Amino acid sequence: MRSWKQAVARAFDGAEGYDGAAAIQAAVAGRLAQRIGVEALAANPRILEVGCGTGLLTAALLRLGTGGTLVASDIAPGMILRCRSRLADAPDLRFVAMDGERPCLAPGFDLIASSLAAQWFEDLPGTLARLGALLAPGGLLAVATLASGTFAEWRAAHAALGFEAATPLYPSLADLAALTIPGCTLTVAVAPMVERHVDGRAFLGALRAIGAHTPGGGQPLSPGALRRVLRQFEGDGSEVTYEVATLLMRRTGQG
Repeated sequence: MRSWKQAVARAFDGAEGYDGAAAIQAAVAGRLAQRIGVEALAANPRILEVGCGTGLLTAALLRLGTGGTLVASDIAPGMILRCRSRLADAPDLRFVAMDGERPCLAPGFDLIASSLAAQWFEDLPGTLARLGALLAPGGLLAVATLASGTFAEWRAAHAALGFEAATPLYPSLADLAALTIPGCTLTVAVAPMVERHVDGRAFLGALRAIGAHTPGGGQPLSPGALRRVLRQFEGDGSEVTYEVATLLMRRTGQG
């Protein structure tokens, strides 16, 4: 595993306060589960979740009542332990510690779902192709991830002062819509969600609480420069947009 991915895994392993700061993550997981719920699935489906975290989407998928079996996976063993604790009584649920970019499972899944994990992939097109290859004929790959409008307000506060925010670069809607997944059809929809904070430090604290503070680019600011950015961000309203993209990929053919 490369050093940046190791840093991501360590950050999520240490995210003890995840659930208390994960309002957006819970809402996105709920919406993705609702979207999956109106899709045609095989009877008693074999399901894989990539990036289960503490179990927000896992629990929502179980509530769909589709039956079948569910394999919940995450790159961070600490997250798997929290998910296992949350859903200790759930039947037909097992766990695998793995990097979603390098799945180590046999093909034949009727549903592969992932909520707010794919933005950490280093190779999104390649990973989606590998996950799509794990689908059974007619199977569905449903992914909620972040698009380029995410954290626009935080980046704007930096840019106003001549700085570059150290946030990851997320793909645009056009980039996502142009993805080609071998053997699969693709539809993409985007919906913004706004999160308001008391101040800039509360925003940064929330990112740390959920383990999402691993820098994706740019240079760390000096303490003085960070204070200036925080004042700019707070003057603009202390809110951030999450531009949430939902990708639905359906494997064609009958096997």
